Amino acid sequence: MAIVLYDDFCESCSAWARFIEKRSKGTLSLLGQETPEGKAIIDKRPVELSDVDSVFFVDDEGKWTAKSTAALQIVRQLRFPWPMASIGLLVPRFIRDTVYDAYAKRRFRASQ
Repeated sequence: MAIVLYDDFCESCSAWARFIEKRSKGTLSLLGQETPEGKAIIDKRPVELSDVDSVFFVDDEGKWTAKSTAALQIVRQLRFPWPMASIGLLVPRFIRDTVYDAYAKRRFRASQ
């Protein structure tokens, strides 16, 4: 089963996790990054993601993605029409991640 690791201290991220849970086809396991289970999995993330502060998606084969790619991989796992949003994967990652980072920088201000 694929895993979504989200920042459970962030209201916006927790709301996103609830959104995912309601629309999931039962193929995703959602874990807060600060839970004991989440911490255990985060500790195993690939070295290239060790300094990344983001949502993470770990697919059934153990491949890790973060930031915009993770978000778009997650929507692919949801009920119709949400998988259609994964067309965003056609946008170059540096552009998607710039938008993701701009939102992430503001997420705590938005939830206060």
